Amino acid sequence: MPTDLNDPQRKIRHLLILEDSDGFRLVPLEESSYFLGRDVTNAIVVRSKGISRQHALFLRVTNADPNSYGFMLIDGNLQGEPSTNGTAINGEKCTSAKLNHGDRIVFGRQITAKYLVLGALSDLEFADFCKNFDFEEAVTRDINPRETFVHESDEAPSFGAASLVRLASFPEILPSPMFEVNLKGDLTYINPAAHNAFPDLQIVGVEHPTVAGLISLTQTSRQKILSREVTVGPQVYEQSIHFISENGLIRCCLADITERKKVEAELFKRDRLLQSVAEATTHLLANVSHEEAIEAALARFGITAGVDRICISENHIHADTHRLATTIRYEWTGVGVTSIRTFSHRQNQLYSSPHLQRWCTTLAGGAAIRGIVQDFPMAEQTVLSQEQVQSVLAVPINVKDNFWGFIELHDCRDHYQWSDQEEAILRTMAASVSAALERQDKDEIIHQQAFHDALTGLPNRVLFAERLDQALTDARRNQHHLAVMFMDLDKFKTINDTLGHSVGDELLKEVAQRLQNCLRGGDTVARWGGDEFTLLLSTIRSIEDATRTAQRILDAFKAVVKIDHHEIYVNASIGIACFPNDGEEAEVLLQNADVALYQCKEQGRGIYRVYDANMNSKATELFALQNNIRHALERNEFLLHYQPQINLESGKITGFEALIRWQHPEQGLVSPATFIPLAEESDLIIKIGKWVLERACQQAVEWQRITGHPLSISVNLSARQFYDPTLVETISQVLWQTQLDPKSLELEITETIAIKNISLAQEVLKQLQSMGIQIAMDDFGTGFSSLNYLTQLPLDTLKIDQSFIKRLTAKAKELEVINAVLSLGRGLHLKVVAEGVDTPEQLELLKALRCETVQGFLISPPLPSIEATAKLQSNWLQHQELHNIKQTLPQPAYVLAN
Repeated sequence: MPTDLNDPQRKIRHLLILEDSDGFRLVPLEESSYFLGRDVTNAIVVRSKGISRQHALFLRVTNADPNSYGFMLIDGNLQGEPSTNGTAINGEKCTSAKLNHGDRIVFGRQITAKYLVLGALSDLEFADFCKNFDFEEAVTRDINPRETFVHESDEAPSFGAASLVRLASFPEILPSPMFEVNLKGDLTYINPAAHNAFPDLQIVGVEHPTVAGLISLTQTSRQKILSREVTVGPQVYEQSIHFISENGLIRCCLADITERKKVEAELFKRDRLLQSVAEATTHLLANVSHEEAIEAALARFGITAGVDRICISENHIHADTHRLATTIRYEWTGVGVTSIRTFSHRQNQLYSSPHLQRWCTTLAGGAAIRGIVQDFPMAEQTVLSQEQVQSVLAVPINVKDNFWGFIELHDCRDHYQWSDQEEAILRTMAASVSAALERQDKDEIIHQQAFHDALTGLPNRVLFAERLDQALTDARRNQHHLAVMFMDLDKFKTINDTLGHSVGDELLKEVAQRLQNCLRGGDTVARWGGDEFTLLLSTIRSIEDATRTAQRILDAFKAVVKIDHHEIYVNASIGIACFPNDGEEAEVLLQNADVALYQCKEQGRGIYRVYDANMNSKATELFALQNNIRHALERNEFLLHYQPQINLESGKITGFEALIRWQHPEQGLVSPATFIPLAEESDLIIKIGKWVLERACQQAVEWQRITGHPLSISVNLSARQFYDPTLVETISQVLWQTQLDPKSLELEITETIAIKNISLAQEVLKQLQSMGIQIAMDDFGTGFSSLNYLTQLPLDTLKIDQSFIKRLTAKAKELEVINAVLSLGRGLHLKVVAEGVDTPEQLELLKALRCETVQGFLISPPLPSIEATAKLQSNWLQHQELHNIKQTLPQPAYVLAN
């Protein structure tokens, strides 16, 4: 028995075969939309950590043929957020797509599904199909979308004589119109139903819509059985045509499908609207510009819906009355339809107005305004008639559960009656607009956070830099002057430490407010960081304009600040630099303003100073040096020197300590003691530290290749590096890139770094040690030297500080201290390294104390990589030299206690 698409008991079935941790599931897709996700409120709940709370949306859409509908899959939710791990169809990641029969879908890289479209089935047949469904076979093979699940009987029906008589009279009692016509166009038979339906059929003959074109259709077609749709007056019929060639007759049977066509048209319009909502939603989610996205979405929706006008109105507080009002924010109009956006009754209108009172109450309560305008209250008719509106449908837009405004559809030509389906679809459109507006609010918050200081609300240094660049561009073009100021509060740290950070925060807010009150409208004040502020006077006539502003600021701080019963007097210091005299680039102006600020601090604070080129103080030099550090990495000015560590028993080099140097193009070799503290003041130390790690590991791999032995490399970590959240990830990445065995890498930290945050230090060191990396305590003995810390921290090596080694003699107290440290190391199973070994006597004493490893200038100073490589290769010669040194020394005249 073939499937019949026109049988109301049968319908096309859309299925989703879903496989998750619970096994296979068969999900019939019968409604207009389905949400899939981890949250239990979804229509399709998937329990997997890789799936978002609302991961994807199945939305029903149609093609041109209303019987051939399908589903669109949209990744993410309606709040503008894509799913965390994405959605893929047939291996391709996508944000939205029309699904086809047999598509394989992967949600969140974990959950798989298959989409099927089956032929028309009754509910009973479909239930039987689901009961006997073979999941394994469905996943591995393709299913024919028109496959029949009800099979024909093998036996043909037989009729007796009585049955044939009954069948012969069947056309007479058939309720459907039926007639026959010969090839000349003469009607040879009309049944009663046809006579009743078409009383003028015999009169009109071949001109009747049911007969017109029949003869040519049957003669030009190779098929004997045909069908077509004909319209007779307001009715639509499906005409089944059977050409009996043996006697030259054309037999026709007609079925009234008027109601079905109306339903199909409504369904088609509904599905087109749903499809337009889906496309609009995708546009709203994907478009960065919210204004453009909403305008485009309204246009798409308006054209598909066939309406004349769409308006979105936003609620706000009336400036004069401080009561709730509404204003059109977005509008789309069809061809030839007047825009009403600028109409006075559409701008800043109070909801208490007579024509809006019912709208406010209804929409705020969540209901819709719907109907023909002539049935509305007179006050509303008066206003809507000015807009030529005949029929209106409006639904509320809620943002974060608040009544934000409303969206309305206008029909300006017809008294159109809006259906429940159209209202539901408009509500879906309102939800999409709401999601876009909510995302806009989030984006504005993110923008505020990205370009403004969270505490004071002032522009941050990023926004200040943008405004300074723009002001410099304008100043160059218009040839006028501008001023940059650097300001900080005097002794703010004392206030913070004595009165608490909450008082300090409130003080910074008050300072920000007073600074804003001292500036003109086009000027900018920004919080640079901590208690530092920068100011931009975008246009000045002379330096006096800047100094007057600086004095005005200093005067503003003379008034006491009262916070939590505390009376606080604040002083500030201000450095000033002007364009173009003190610099033509933003960085130079800021640098010179900071130099002038340093001069204020040197000369007593609480004053302002204008930059002078003669300010060649130490602050200027250090500032320039810090500025040069930023370019040193790019210009390859940093280099590593390597100091060997030797095993005293064998005399062999067991590893090297990597030490950074800066080859400054003008100042020559700059000491790390000078530039490392400067780098520590900024994030530059993180980049420099990573560079050191990469170079040192690369060099260690090269040396291991040369010697064939597991040579170790030691790298120092600064406090900023050690507490950087990305430290472990960075080290892991460097080891992977250089292919250095983690056991060959030793990281050195000081006691001071470790005890700064003992719990965090424990966590970080344990992670590093679990990777196989060796951990050394550098400069041991100079800090707190607490045995408690030694037992808490995961360590492999103790490095005795060189200050002890320098004072080491046969009679010095340092001898017993070093002996104690060596005993402590043995007891804790730690390797001990003595650094700073510069004399043969120190070396021999350390040998007598059974120190395992040493390093120092006696062995070798820190060497460039080429010389260090040569040192390594000639290590056997160095061992011989150590032996000769031992022979020339007298025997030590002391005995160590056990």
